[in-house]
Amino acid sequence: IAKGTAWELWIVPGPDQQPVSLGLITTHEAQTVIVPAALASTLDAAASLAMSVEPGGGSPTGLPTGPILYAGECIKT
Repeated sequence: IAKGTAWELWIVPGPDQQPVSLGLITTHEAQTVIVPAALASTLDAAASLAMSVEPGGGSPTGLPTGPILYAGECIKT
């Protein structure tokens, strides 16, 4: 991770919906993300998750501004 940047995790609710931030994440291989109660139903119905590179404090716009490093479809089992 470049100095002065941070990784931010996003819920992508659906193909025509804006991503919603789950907050900043670390570079650790394993970590716990606490989902705010208000976002729990959004996460349960999410189409995918994505991780972007943002300025140190996170996205200044509330949407991803930097490159998306990882994205993956959410599969319900």
